[in-house]
Amino acid sequence: MLSTVPVMFSYWAKPHHALELHQALNDHMADACNAHPRHYAGIGTVPLQSPRLAVQELERCMDQLGLQGVQIGSHVNDWNLDAPELFEFFQAASELGAAILVHPWDMMGTASMPKYWLPWLVGMPAEQSRAACSLVFGGVLERLPKLKICMAHGGGSFPYTIGRIEHGFNMRPDLVATDNPRNPREYLARMYFDSWVADDRALRYLLDTCGVSRVMLGTDYPFPLGEQTPGAGIASLGLGEADQARLYHGTALEWLGLPKSRFA
Repeated sequence: MLSTVPVMFSYWAKPHHALELHQALNDHMADACNAHPRHYAGIGTVPLQSPRLAVQELERCMDQLGLQGVQIGSHVNDWNLDAPELFEFFQAASELGAAILVHPWDMMGTASMPKYWLPWLVGMPAEQSRAACSLVFGGVLERLPKLKICMAHGGGSFPYTIGRIEHGFNMRPDLVATDNPRNPREYLARMYFDSWVADDRALRYLLDTCGVSRVMLGTDYPFPLGEQTPGAGIASLGLGEADQARLYHGTALEWLGLPKSRFA
């Protein structure tokens, strides 16, 4: 499954300028998938700084270009993903059956940690937890139970700090459960996660916590922080054939809404 690099989100740009860029990227994505239909499926990108234009381009991706969904950032300028302004986009994605990949970008704290590549080592995992918590506590996933969200990078720090997040929910519901009274742990079974966590033990934890049916192969290709041999982390666990098949393709096909026969 192909997606464009997150730096191309361009949420900082004027909406119609970003739309023009995204249309070109999405046209190219569709061309690549149409040229090699047995090898590639694709998701597009949309100018979320204008939710109206984002819905318009999402509909074009799904209805005209034959893409399976879109990739979005972990936040959109000053909006977290629970922002009321973004709900119409998520509602449209749910109604269209679009797969939504959330990828970290524009990492928090960048200005205060310029050394040691810390925005990528510390900020990226935090961005994914920021996005997941916003979708959960903001009630987006509760209001849209059919929304198909996948969190890149194994969900960042979200699955690995779910105990602390749940504890905060239980101890201070007056601060945490203001918009959604449901326990955040329940949403681990409502999201998808990719497998690229760079640690075999972390991957085992992810599978134990979220289930094989919620995890799919992810590589972060072609970046240096990505998995250098795609699928090596999954292969190292010694899983049974059925679980490996689920991780290598089954979960992704479910998330994308595609039949296995397309790639036979």
